[in-house]
Parts: sequence; C-alpha cells; structure tokens
Amino acid sequence: MAAYDALLRDWPVPYEELSLATRLGPTYVVASGPADAPPLVLLPSFAGSATVWRLNVAELSLHYRIYAVDVIGQPGKSIASQRLRNRHEYADWLVDLLDALGVQRTAIAGCSFGGFLALNQASLTPDRVDRVVLINPVGTFASQFWKLFYSARIKRPIVKQARRLRRSTKAPSLADLGIRPPRDAMWGALMAVMMSAISKLSIITPPVFSGRELRAIRAPALLLIGDAEKLYDPQAMLKLAQKRMPGLQGAIVPDADHIAAMAQPDDVNQRIIRFFDATPEP
Repeated sequence: MAAYDALLRDWPVPYEELSLATRLGPTYVVASGPADAPPLVLLPSFAGSATVWRLNVAELSLHYRIYAVDVIGQPGKSIASQRLRNRHEYADWLVDLLDALGVQRTAIAGCSFGGFLALNQASLTPDRVDRVVLINPVGTFASQFWKLFYSARIKRPIVKQARRLRRSTKAPSLADLGIRPPRDAMWGALMAVMMSAISKLSIITPPVFSGRELRAIRAPALLLIGDAEKLYDPQAMLKLAQKRMPGLQGAIVPDADHIAAMAQPDDVNQRIIRFFDATPEP
C-alpha cells in the first residue's frame, strides 16, 4: 500500500479515491476528469491495478470522466469477500460497481485480462456498455492457457527459487518473466512489490467466446495489439479476431508490448479518442 500510495501522489491530474460496495466486496476506483463528461471505465492487466493507466489519464480525462478500477480478487485496494468462480460473477460485480458510481451506460477500455472483462461485460450486459476497447486481450478470441500456465506456474517459481539460491537482494521485476522494463518505472516498482506479495488470488482463466456470442455483441469494439506481443502473433490474432467478430475494428500499435497503452500512451490515447468520436452509441 505504501508503494501504491507513492505512485498515486504522482498522478498527473486531480483525482478522487473511491471505495464502493459490491456483492463481492469493496472495490477501489481512481476517478479523474470532469464529473459531467462521458464515462470511461478503465480495467487493468492482471495485477496491474488502476495505476497501470497513469500515463494515459492526463489526455483521456480531458474528454471523459475516467474510472480506473482495481479489479476485485487481484492485488490492489479492492478486497474480495469470496473467490470468483466464473465470468458471470465478474459481470455481476461490474454491474454493482456501475450502479454505485451512478453510471447507467459506459464505454470500457481494458488491457490484457481487463480486455477480456470489457468484452465479457458487453456480451452479458449489453444495456450497460456502449463501446469497448480491447488492448492485447487474453483469452477472448483464442486460448493462451498453456502460455499463461507456463509463465505463472512454472517459470515464475523457477525464477524465484533461482534468486533464493543466489541469495539475490535485487527486487523482483517483470524482466524475470522475459517482459521488457515498463515505460513507467514507478509502476514497475509497484509491480515488483505486488509480484513478491501475491498469495491467494481470485481469478478465472479467461475463456474464449463462442462465435455466436461474438456475433451478438452490439457495442462497437476496437482491438489494439502491440507489435511486440509475446503471447500470440499480433497480425494473426488481429486477422482471427476480425474473422470471428464481424465489424470489429483493429490495429497493430508500433513499438508496443503487452502493456501497449503504457508503452505508447499518446498513440493509444488518440486511437481510443478517434474510435469513440467516430462510433455513435448503438
């Protein structure tokens, strides 16, 4: 929490910290931007917390009321009262959160696991979502189960054990998992603390949506994939996603990895803004 609060003190725009009751426990939100602006919910990558959007909020909050969320059941300031079992429970939780915020309909942008959650919400509660932006989503269009399993259950424990045997005093980092250092060094320092402190998590394996589910989604959707994505081939995934979900807009973000919104915040921000401006509410 000290590392988290240190990063918040460097938040680039005025903000409010909210703790809102949901059926799965109190959920923490960092709110920025004019209260009367169109709402935009930001969902982070796994363990990324609301702070993963720090480099994006200055520009986005000029146009939208930003609600950056700590996803329930993950490291951060939200506290799950029970383990989540399926994607329907995530959708119910997010409905509770929108109700607590007083938001009837919203745009949602999500990174990685947050991208899956964004499209999940558009699928299960179409009346609450008007547009979605998916940034390097996991699951959703094709499974990455074995790659995720290897990274979390095999490579990470091996790296931790090797560091222990070497009696290394260096703080753990994303580089231990073969991920290049993040552009936001303060966020990288927070992630190092979170990676070392993770114990019991409440998370599901993001499933792949059926063709019927994808074709039924009414909300306009934008898919952005960093060209240095390692979980899947960016071009092949973009082509597959657009084949499986007719009408899906998409682009490859140059010089960006899995956390593309952080790697290229100006580029991603402008793509989001242009997409929202060009797509009327369904």
